[in-house]
Amino acid sequence: MVAAICLGSTLMIIPFSLLSRYQSRNACRSQVIELKAQLEQALQQIPASTTTKPAKPCRDAFKETFEREKRYICCGMRGGVGNFMFAYASVYGMATKVNKSVLIQKNNLLLKYFRLKAKIVNDLCVCQTAKFVHEGPHCQFNKNLLNLTEKINYRPFRYFQSWMYFQHVADDIRQQFKFQDEMREKAVNIIKGSREAFVKQQRGSGHDNVTIVGVHVRRGDITKYKKFVEYGYMVAPPQYFSTAMTYYRNKYHTTLFLVCSDDIGWCKENINGNDVMFIENNPFEVDLTVLTQCNHSIMSVGTFGWWSSFLAGGETVYYKHPARDGSKFRKIFSEDYSDFFYPGWIGME
Repeated sequence: MVAAICLGSTLMIIPFSLLSRYQSRNACRSQVIELKAQLEQALQQIPASTTTKPAKPCRDAFKETFEREKRYICCGMRGGVGNFMFAYASVYGMATKVNKSVLIQKNNLLLKYFRLKAKIVNDLCVCQTAKFVHEGPHCQFNKNLLNLTEKINYRPFRYFQSWMYFQHVADDIRQQFKFQDEMREKAVNIIKGSREAFVKQQRGSGHDNVTIVGVHVRRGDITKYKKFVEYGYMVAPPQYFSTAMTYYRNKYHTTLFLVCSDDIGWCKENINGNDVMFIENNPFEVDLTVLTQCNHSIMSVGTFGWWSSFLAGGETVYYKHPARDGSKFRKIFSEDYSDFFYPGWIGME
């Protein structure tokens, strides 16, 4: 099997086996990454069979403006809500650096919860002529993406999981990712009810000095499916949560830990204390909002916990080993994880 890729005026015919051999030899790494990205984009446009009807032309009314003004960066996304938030925040950071605007599709998941500073279109088909640029390893910062200065439209690809893309607009991002009033009110009521139940349980002691610590425990699919385990995903062990909670207990007079998770049963078996309450039977957006309204944070692994900690804005403790050493997953992070974990956060194990 071969791949045909058009680079400028040159048509390159490249066997898949040869492309893999180049990659394994680590030759011209950045060129290989770019080549693979272009190949993936090209393959997505190949019809499934010779009987497939040609793709319909893009009929979004904004397409003409998009191609005339040439000042947009398209933001296409995939994955869970945490991935969506990283992609938008990073592309927004890229756009603000070079006086461009972000363009997203109207069915974007984030628009259900947040008011974003983006141009909304009916269909991302308007981005077909935009220049395709690849991020490189997903959790490492690529400084070139903050210098998209040509007077053209861009289409970056794909996850951009580094705070360094949007550090210069961090406060702006926090404002854009502020949940709408109804959701925040629901979260505040959950926290208030949990605090009152805790104080009653403690017979009234420390009511005015309770420090609320949000705890996010990611397990779910990365523990159940072989492909994730083999790729190198790690989950935080019980000892990590015990260590992190001891840190807060020693620092504050009275603590209350609110635990949210995709495996609340595991949490009840492994996270203990009379200052622990479990938030359960809520949609993920309610859990996320609750965590963002806490004073401080304990995150395990994953982007959901990352964003709940970042938006809460207090102290954050994180698990130091989100990827198994030597795994494929480990290679997408920088050497010391500093491109991914936010400055000032405290790593524990």
